[in-house]
Order: sequence, then C-alpha cells, then structure tokens
Amino acid sequence: MTKKLYILIFVMITGLLSAQNSLIRMPKISPNAQEMAFSYQGDIWIYNFNTQQTKRLTIHEGYESNPVWNTSGDQLAFSSNRKGKNNIFTIQKSGGIPKQLTYYPTGDTPYDWTSSNQIVFSTTRVLKGPEWDEQIYQVNANGGTPERFLTALGSMATVSPDGNLVAFVKGACRISREDYSGSAQRDVWVYNIKTGTYFQVTSSEKNDHSPLWDAAGNLYYIGAKSGRYNIYKQSINTDGSVQGASKKITNQNKNGVVSFSVSNQGIIVYSTLFNLYQLNNGQAKKINLKIGSDYKFETEKVVSTTSGISDFDVSPNGKLIALEINGEIFVKQNNKDRKNSNNVSNHAYRDRNPQWINDTELLFVSDRDGHNEIYKAVSKDTLVGLDRSLKISISKLTKSSEDVYDVLVSPDHKKLVYRVGRGNLMLADIKDGAISNSKAYASGWAEAEDVSWSPDSKYIAYSQEDLDFDSEIFIQSVVNPNDKFNVSMHPRSDRSPVWSPDGKKLAFSSNRSGNRGGVDYDVWMVWLKKEDWEQSKTDRENGDYYTEIGANKNKKEKEVKVTINK
Repeated sequence: MTKKLYILIFVMITGLLSAQNSLIRMPKISPNAQEMAFSYQGDIWIYNFNTQQTKRLTIHEGYESNPVWNTSGDQLAFSSNRKGKNNIFTIQKSGGIPKQLTYYPTGDTPYDWTSSNQIVFSTTRVLKGPEWDEQIYQVNANGGTPERFLTALGSMATVSPDGNLVAFVKGACRISREDYSGSAQRDVWVYNIKTGTYFQVTSSEKNDHSPLWDAAGNLYYIGAKSGRYNIYKQSINTDGSVQGASKKITNQNKNGVVSFSVSNQGIIVYSTLFNLYQLNNGQAKKINLKIGSDYKFETEKVVSTTSGISDFDVSPNGKLIALEINGEIFVKQNNKDRKNSNNVSNHAYRDRNPQWINDTELLFVSDRDGHNEIYKAVSKDTLVGLDRSLKISISKLTKSSEDVYDVLVSPDHKKLVYRVGRGNLMLADIKDGAISNSKAYASGWAEAEDVSWSPDSKYIAYSQEDLDFDSEIFIQSVVNPNDKFNVSMHPRSDRSPVWSPDGKKLAFSSNRSGNRGGVDYDVWMVWLKKEDWEQSKTDRENGDYYTEIGANKNKKEKEVKVTINK
C-alpha cells in the first residue's frame, strides 16, 4: 500500500510540473543569463536559475505577456490589456506599479529594448484595412510619443548590439501554420539604418520568424525548413548582408519550437508545445519550474444565468426545450412562465449540441472521456421527465477514433447525421435509443457545414468549400448518397442553407452581391421545382386560378414531400 501511495504522489507531482511547464508563455532569458522572465496565469514572473526560485512581478485581472528585458537587466517591458487593448508597460525587476507607455486602441507588442532606451514594438495602428502586415514603432522608456521606426511593413523587430542593424519579419501568415508555403509566408530581413539598405536573410519556402541578436552580432531565428520549427543561427556582416549558411541548432522533430530568447553570451531558452529548455554550447537541458502560487481568480463558481444560450432543441411534442449554456445541457418546460430548468449533463467537461430523439431521450456531445462522443440522457424516474428528474442516466452511444461534432436528428426522428474528425459526415439510424448502421455519407478535405434536413427527411443540404475556399450549397439524397448536386453555383461564398416548411425552396446566406471580405451577407433563395420557379408573383399571392374539386379547408394537412428538378 505504501509503495503504491509513493508512486501515486510521484505521478501527481510529475503531472503538476508538466502542466505548469506547458502553460509557460514567452520565456525571455536575461542579458546575463542569470534569470528568465515569462508569462504564466496571465501575469509576468521571473525565475532565478541559481536559486531555482520564481517570483511573481504582476498580479492583475488583465492578461500580460511578451516580457522584454532592458540591456542592464533591471527592468522589463511587457504588453497588457489591463486598460483595454494591449498596450506597453514597464516594471522594475524588483517589482512595483507598472508604468504605461502606449495608449493606442489597438494591439502593441514589445520585441526589443535597445541600448538607447527605446522600446521597439509591433502595432496595427495604421494601414489596418488595406495591409495585413503590422508596422514597427518605437517609444522611449521614459515616456513620450511613439514614432514610426521603419517605413517598411513588418513585425518582431530587434536591433543589433551596435545599433546599426534592425532584423525584422516580413509576411503575415499565422505562425501556427508551421507547414505553410505561399505568398504570405514570413521571412527574416535586415535593415541597415546608416545606408538605408535592406537584406533578405531567409528565403526558404516555409515560415521564418522571431529574429534575435546576441552580443557578438550573431542573428538567431525560428524556421520551419526542416518540417518542424527549429532555431537557426546566422552570421551577419557589419553592413547587414548574410555571411555563409545558417546553422540549425535545435533538433525538434515532433513538437516544434514555439518561442525562444538568447542572452548576450548566446545561451538560449526555448519552449515547445509541452516543455521548456535551456540550450548552452549545443547541449539542451530541460527546465522544470516549481511554481507555488495561489490562483488570482476562483477556479470554480456557481452562477445563475438568463442568457448565453449557445444551442437549443425542442422536443417532438413541443413541451420541453433543451438548452446549451456554458458547456452544460439544461432542460425546461417550453413555457416562458416556467423559469426553472434542470441540469441533465452536470459534468466538469464540456457538454453541447442537444438533440431530442423522442420526447423522453436527449442526445448531446461531450468530451468527458477524452474526446467528443455522443451521449444520451434519460430520466430513471419514469414518473418525472428530464425537466425535473433528479435521477438522470447518462450513456455513451458512439466510440470514435476522432472527435464527434454537429449532431443533427432528422425531422422524422429515425436517422441522424454527425461529423467525425474534420471532413467525414456520418449517416446513421436511431432506434430504441441506440445508434446503428453508421456509415460515411460525405467525405472530403473540407467538412460539410451548416447541415439541414429536408422536411420529409429524404435529403440533406449543407455548405462545403472547394479547393479555392469557395463555399457552395449542396443537396444530397439520403437514400442514394451519390445523388449530390450544387444548387448555388457562384464564385463567392454561400452558407447556412435552410429548407422552407413545405420543402419547395431553400434559403441561404451569400455575399455574392457584397464585397469579397464577407462583410455584406444577404439572404438568397432557390426554388427546387421548375414549375414553382415559373410562377408569377400574382400566382403566388392569389393561389391557383382553378381550385381543386372537393377541396376542403378542414381536411387533414398533406404530408410534405420534397421534389427537386436538377
């Protein structure tokens, strides 16, 4: 028993340390390599390599990140949204009240604190509309008006030790797209302040970013040339031109380098997806931080809410409604005068996408077993429904290798569709509270989105992107999945199809008459039968000229049957 207890405690401590290290953001080693600043729990911290002690510098409900040391190593600049948008603040290494330097209503991110006491930062305060790239500004650490530092568009600028060269990044591709290759890819450039000359440092087909200098004038950056983000070292001539080939100094082949920093002596600290390392003379050593600190916010709280509904579904008889609120599934009577609801999922993990399969059984999606699967909730008390029952039975209905999303039950409550992974739309039968005969209905690199059943449960409409990222509206037969056709046919985006109650037309949103950026979406409609499309406005307003013999207003409502002319 004692041995098992020791093992359990060891596993728990190891797991805690791993979790802490995986949440460390933007580690920045001090110029003398004795300390490291980083962001954790939305605050700025310092770690001393000699004492192995951590110290919290800021504690605020705002989010603070991107610490940058000054050259003497006694102050830090960082970005914080404590006053609204991300602006630049400074603080003494010993602590104190941060000093605000920028006040612009956009994002400012510091990347360097030069020997001339200027803080160089990236911003989007001009050219936000026509250009993707950020701009490079500087502000004096003692205060003053920020000014444009480089006329070239770019970001992540850092100044060489002699103050003559500026390394920066051109390109606007998201850094998270590690394998991206295209017109927006990021490259590292160097600008010579004295001569006004630009030099391109990197030219690989992948992203290169985050240039940093050591005291000897060597340039370091993160590049994805090897297939994963790694740190490269490049010698630079005094005029800013490249000297020789770059050298890869890390060997990450599974999880690439996320961020890094370098001291004056060339000692590097870098983070990957889960781990933190110190690199000295080619040898990488894992850093295990022990952060003993209370949370600045409550980790759990009880709330009462009357808003924030993410999704809902009404039971077939219309008496109950299931609501998704804050990752929980609630059921209440479908009556505005009945205020109380019942939490039927009641789990720490996220529960969403409620769908009734009959008046007493409710499906929902949950990641409580590690990834998204479909679950069913029923009341074990046969005398009380899900809206009031205190005895709820939860059972898992699927066992997929990938996450399950977007469950939608057919109007006749005999079938359902759901997405597995990115692009596999599955069709299955639902009978006696169980899912059966699940099979691939539509597959592709792009998922079928905004799925909508026809009123007679015979067809499914959805939007799907082509290889040009143009979203089109498709209708696909349930009986014969090969019977699939495009009903929107336009080079701009068409989304969110919805059937009319009689199944004669399909409405969808489209930006075909607006701009390419997708700001102006309008509702469009397509008739599915030629004879309906050919009717005039008067025909639709007044109805048929000849009424059907024996027509009776009180006769039983006709069954909806969808007919489509392709």
